[in-house]
Amino acid sequence: MKNSFLFCALLVAQIAFAQSATEAMAWMKIGHRTDLSEAWSLTSSGQYRTGTSNDLWLTELEFTKSVNKKWDIGTELRHYLIFDVDGATKGTFQRARVQFRAERHLDLPRGKAHIRYALQQRAVLTGGGNHKMTGRIRGEYDLPIKNFAWDPTFGVEYFASSAPDFDRSIRFAIGTGDKIAGRKLSFGYFYQRDLTNTGMHSHVVQTAVRF
Repeated sequence: MKNSFLFCALLVAQIAFAQSATEAMAWMKIGHRTDLSEAWSLTSSGQYRTGTSNDLWLTELEFTKSVNKKWDIGTELRHYLIFDVDGATKGTFQRARVQFRAERHLDLPRGKAHIRYALQQRAVLTGGGNHKMTGRIRGEYDLPIKNFAWDPTFGVEYFASSAPDFDRSIRFAIGTGDKIAGRKLSFGYFYQRDLTNTGMHSHVVQTAVRF
């Protein structure tokens, strides 16, 4: 019986870790927000992502409408330049993505919670890959700390894509930010686990400046 338990433990460990592939990345973003009206705002930004796989640059336009104190809606338009330097096919490839989202804000006895629902469609313009639709749901909690400006935010997000990939993944995040000299500066980290391909996971550190 003891040998059976040992065999099961080793089998679980092999499934969980033997095929693991780790990716480490750093994301650096700079953006500018413009208030178009009392309800609408536009944020334009650029982000460079570098890591153990391909580097990329993305350009984004984000439109947000404040419906009321509890709800925001918005859309994001993205264009990706992927710099592929590995494998047999090397070059610069392009992708595009559109996302629609709705986010609810909740006041709690201590802090605030945010629940975001999003649906996005990715299109491959050049290079490999395929078109993919993904649904996302994210929960965040802002923890206020007395006499401390850099209050942390904790988050968890679930991703589910349609055919042909049917990917499933989950992301755990922590971040903080504050305004310095009129600019919003933020830092963050997240761990993402691919629930479809056993063992795939990534560690990402982020920094952003918004004017």
